[in-house]
Amino acid sequence: MKKILYINFHKCYYNNLSEFEAEQKNILEYKISLSKKHKITYILNNNHSINKEYESFKIISKLLNQLLFLIYCLHFIKKQKTQIVIVHGLDYFLEAAFLKLFSGAKVILQHHAEKTYLRKKAILMPLADKWIDAYLFNGKEMAQPFLQKKCISSMNKVYEVVEGSSTFHLLPRKNIEPIKQLVFIGRLNENKNLITLLKAITILKIKRSDFHLTIYYTSAELEQELKIYSAENKINDVVTFKGPIPQNEIERVLNQSDVFVSCSIYEGSGYSLIESLACGVFPIVSHIPAFDFLLEGLNEKMQFNPLDEIELVNNLHKILDIEFNESMRKSIRNHFENKCSNIAIARQIETVLHHLT
Repeated sequence: MKKILYINFHKCYYNNLSEFEAEQKNILEYKISLSKKHKITYILNNNHSINKEYESFKIISKLLNQLLFLIYCLHFIKKQKTQIVIVHGLDYFLEAAFLKLFSGAKVILQHHAEKTYLRKKAILMPLADKWIDAYLFNGKEMAQPFLQKKCISSMNKVYEVVEGSSTFHLLPRKNIEPIKQLVFIGRLNENKNLITLLKAITILKIKRSDFHLTIYYTSAELEQELKIYSAENKINDVVTFKGPIPQNEIERVLNQSDVFVSCSIYEGSGYSLIESLACGVFPIVSHIPAFDFLLEGLNEKMQFNPLDEIELVNNLHKILDIEFNESMRKSIRNHFENKCSNIAIARQIETVLHHLT
């Protein structure tokens, strides 16, 4: 049995209590999966008292908070004789190197949607790399840019581990309508690329109307622009902008949906896709490394170039002609359990621990 410490250096703020409870439940499930063999501790940087005390000096406040939290983590590692430390986020490579240098524990960095670095970080990360024992990525393809920039010295240090899971379940469908229910859940920003989806819907509607797209969004940077496009192109009868959705409602909505659509240009982990797979929803998503990794081995899927609405239209045509059934939903759910569930992630991390020790 190994003592493992999972550290989240991110300052954690939540829009509401349900978001916090959902994350804590997911963390608990993950810990239970691993703790059958090991002792797991999770430390979250959620102490906001320093920020309030030094509100006029936000930069100093942030640095002081990080320093105190780092010292606390080091003290904990030494006191508990922790053997494995997993740090969430490549941004914290200096903190990870510090913990390795002064504790002697094996230190693992987990990728969290970071892209390759410029300037100071591009210089410092290769220096810190010699102290990092392993890196966890949503597929090795996600690590390639860091290897090319020499931020990571060797692919031998890189392991494929799904970043997070979902506690959603496959629930019975109440009503299966002849009109296919498409769903999008995420932010309305440029990276999520909703304009490509709306362009595809505009073309699709010319030939058929046996579908409906519902858009749930947590942030609305491009809300007005997208709504104007929808109105001008007369697709409001097949597109509904629902707005924010409570965390405890997402499971129900996904289980009543047929197709999950995402046109993202970049993703670090793809939590919405993972949640949809947990609920047996057919994915039509962009061809990007994070999604490629999550869907590898799944037959019930379609992918497309995120900047090619015609390719997306062709995929939508195909899926609208397919008759959905419980067997298909269960097959998608089985893929989730084998690849993305907390138990599957525990197995992936167990492989990393075996190689390191």
